[in-house]
Amino acid sequence: MYEVVWGTTLDPRNFHRKVTGTAGFLRPTDQTTTRDGGRPARLYEVGTVAHLHPPLLR
Repeated sequence: MYEVVWGTTLDPRNFHRKVTGTAGFLRPTDQTTTRDGGRPARLYEVGTVAHLHPPLLR
């Protein structure tokens, strides 16, 4: 969504760190992806916080 609205590409590592580091924004599940090769990714669900604080800036 951010990439489409801003018309730019975001660094995936920084974006992941921002959304997973904001307390209550995402809640980790006990599940991971099932795919061939590589380490499986941890899955998250929506948390109780509706906004990133501080906000994600360009």
